[in-house]
Amino acid sequence: MQSVPDSQNAGSISHAQCPSGLRRRLIAAAVAVTFSGLAVFGPAFAAAEAPLIGVVQLVDHEALNDSVRGITDGLKARGLAGSLDLQNAHGDQSTLKTIGDRFAHKDAKLIFAVATPAVQAMARATKTIPIVGAAVTSYTAAKVIASNEHPGGNVTGVSNIGPVAAQLDLFMKLVPNAKRVGTIYNAGEINSVVQIELLRAAAEQRGIELEEATVTNLTDLQSAVVSMSKKVDGFVFPTDNVVVAGMAVVLRTTVPAHQVTVSGDMGSLAAGCTAAMTVDYYKLGLQAAQLGADILEGRTTAAETPIGVQDVKNPTFNVTAMKRLGLEIPEDLKAGALLWQKNERRSRVLITMPQRESCGFFYFSAAALGPSAAVSALLIRALREV
Repeated sequence: MQSVPDSQNAGSISHAQCPSGLRRRLIAAAVAVTFSGLAVFGPAFAAAEAPLIGVVQLVDHEALNDSVRGITDGLKARGLAGSLDLQNAHGDQSTLKTIGDRFAHKDAKLIFAVATPAVQAMARATKTIPIVGAAVTSYTAAKVIASNEHPGGNVTGVSNIGPVAAQLDLFMKLVPNAKRVGTIYNAGEINSVVQIELLRAAAEQRGIELEEATVTNLTDLQSAVVSMSKKVDGFVFPTDNVVVAGMAVVLRTTVPAHQVTVSGDMGSLAAGCTAAMTVDYYKLGLQAAQLGADILEGRTTAAETPIGVQDVKNPTFNVTAMKRLGLEIPEDLKAGALLWQKNERRSRVLITMPQRESCGFFYFSAAALGPSAAVSALLIRALREV
C-alpha cells in the first residue's frame, strides 16, 4: 500500500486557498478532534449552563468502556458534553439503584445506560427522564419498551445483538470436526439468556451439541471453564458481562488446552480469544450519543425513536492466538477479514485488513491512543476506508 503525501490528498486545501474564517473553523475542529480522545471528566470540564447528562455503566470491561467512550466523544462532537456525570456500578444492583436515584434527584435531562441491567435500573428510577441505552441485547426482553419500532415510553437506544449463529459458524470453520461446543453465561442477565437461546437454536440446526454452564461471579466462572474444557472441543462466548469481565480467567484454562475460543466482543479478542464476530462497541456509543443529542435538542423523543442496530459481516482474528493453535484463516473468510495483533516488544497494536492480494499495515502507540479495544474499533473503521 502506498502512502500519499498530505499535499496530494484528495479534497485538501492549501493555506492560500483557504479563507481565514474557514481556516479558523478547521483549526477549531482539529483541536476538538484531538481532545475528543482524552478522558477529561473533571469539574473544569463542566459548563454551568450545560444540561446535566448522566452516564452509567454496569461494570468495568472493554466492551462497555468502548461504548462509554463513544457516548462521550459523540456528545462532544455535538457540543453537549459540558456536564457529564459518569458512574460505574461495578456489577452491583444496589449501586445501580443508588445511581438511578441520584440522577433523578439531580434532575438530569438525559441518562445514558450501558448494559441491560443498567437500562432496567434507570427505567425503574424514572419514568420521565429520557433514557438512551447502549450495549443492550434486547430492549423488549428487558421489558423497558413496547416494541423496537415504537418504544412508547422514556427509553430508547441501540442494540448490541450480534450474529450469534455466525459466531458458531466461525467456530466450525476453525474446528470443522467439532462435535461439542461449550458456552458459559450468567442466567441472571436477560441479554445473555436471549443470546444463548439463539446459540442453542443454531447448534441444534447444525447438529452440534451445546454444553452450557451458568455463573454469577468469577469464582463460578473459573470452576465452570476448568470442568467444561475437558468435555468440549472449544468455546463460543456471546457477550455476557460476567464472562467478558473474567475473560482472563477463561483463557488461563483454554490457552494451555489449545482450545479455540470465539467471542462476541473485541475486548475478549484482545484478551486472547481466537476470533470474534462482533459489533463495534465504540460505534454503538456514537450511535447512542446521536440519539440522545437529538432528544436533548427537541428533534425527537425516546417514545418515537426506534431501537438502532448494527450489521456485522466480517470476522476478526487474533493473529497471535491463531499462530499458537497452528490455524490458518479459511480461504472463504479472507476477503474482508480483520486481523488483530499486539506486538509486545514494541508495545504497539497492529491491525491489518486483507484486501485481495495486498494488506494494509498500520502501527499506532497503544499508550498514546488508549486501551486496545478502543484502538481496534477506531482502526477498523479507518481501514474500511482504505
